[in-house]
Amino acid sequence: MLIGYLFLHFIAVLAYAFPGKEEHKLKFYVFPYIYPYFHQNWSMFVPVPTQNFNVYVKIKGEDWKDIIYDINSKHQANRFGGNEATLLALSSALRFYSSAIKEEKSGIMPNDRSNINFEVVKKIINGYLISQNKKWPEGMDIIIQIRYANSEVNFAHYYKGVIE
Repeated sequence: MLIGYLFLHFIAVLAYAFPGKEEHKLKFYVFPYIYPYFHQNWSMFVPVPTQNFNVYVKIKGEDWKDIIYDINSKHQANRFGGNEATLLALSSALRFYSSAIKEEKSGIMPNDRSNINFEVVKKIINGYLISQNKKWPEGMDIIIQIRYANSEVNFAHYYKGVIE
């Protein structure tokens, strides 16, 4: 009897969690069993992101490079490669950067060291570039693009001629 219950339980969980149409007939039948006690969504582990970031960097003599994409790709390819700490530090610094913004407008930003949140982002980017290129980046331009989920708000800040 216990084996039969466990078998039906696992079939119900699989039918509920299997990707597909929400109005599938089997999901309709297992929903009353699963939802009150066994339902999970991804926000149980991590809150749903409200912002997406891109950080584009152009070093003198090179093309634009999306730093977040670069770090994330290297982390996905090799989980033990040491890129997780950089990725977490940069994403956290970008969240602080976006929370300190008073106006959500695109534009060229002053590079006068008055924005401490940008200074932290810049230091993380410099550290990553030095670890990759084994040399200090001469001069660089940085574009920070912020897109809010569930909103039409989308803007970019351009820092020209950033020097450490």
